[in-house]
Amino acid sequence: MNLYQYLDLNLNLNHPFPILVYLLAALIVSHIPYIRVYFSLCNTLLREVIRALLAGGLSYRIKLNNDEANRITNSDHSLFKHTLITYAGYTGESLTAIGLFYLVSMQNYEYILFLFIGLIGMAILLWIRNVWGILWALSFVSLLAMPIYFRYDIAIMHISILLSSFILIQSILNGIQLCKHILLKRKNPAMSGFLARVRLIPAMMLGAVLLGQSVYTGYFIVKNIISLY
Repeated sequence: MNLYQYLDLNLNLNHPFPILVYLLAALIVSHIPYIRVYFSLCNTLLREVIRALLAGGLSYRIKLNNDEANRITNSDHSLFKHTLITYAGYTGESLTAIGLFYLVSMQNYEYILFLFIGLIGMAILLWIRNVWGILWALSFVSLLAMPIYFRYDIAIMHISILLSSFILIQSILNGIQLCKHILLKRKNPAMSGFLARVRLIPAMMLGAVLLGQSVYTGYFIVKNIISLY
């Protein structure tokens, strides 16, 4: 019996409860200032890389900031195309959460860390150009690479499951936050005109779809992956 099998045997004595502990820990981390911002940049980078690939490839630059106000620069697309690209970014985030938990269920913990190291490395080379974004990327890659380099298997397992849980929790919270933002914008006096309100309808529909999609992703993972883990 290798170390991963031994750890999983002990981790699964009361499954799926242990995985739910990771989800709860990810939810708590998502509400801690500074730490929340640091880890949420994983979701942001994942989403923005998808958008960059769809929107223009190498001509785009991703700016990652320490206040969660992250964006792609050089964007000049129509509202319809921008909406589709935004939807694809959030959808990719949800699909990634499913893929990560599938890897967890297969005990391929190292693959999860290698996936994020590769994603961040590619983003540094192709898209991230601001100083804060590069510093965050290098520090996060170092955080993920250390347990692999030192062959600290138990740390690899815990970091992988916690990171997967954080991606899932953040995708749901992002859907909620997007809906709240749209509702607050709807109450803005500047949007009181008929035409202004009509323009908000696509955004409200997008917010509702993304929220429902992210919640269903969580349900799908719990029902089809975690419950069998």
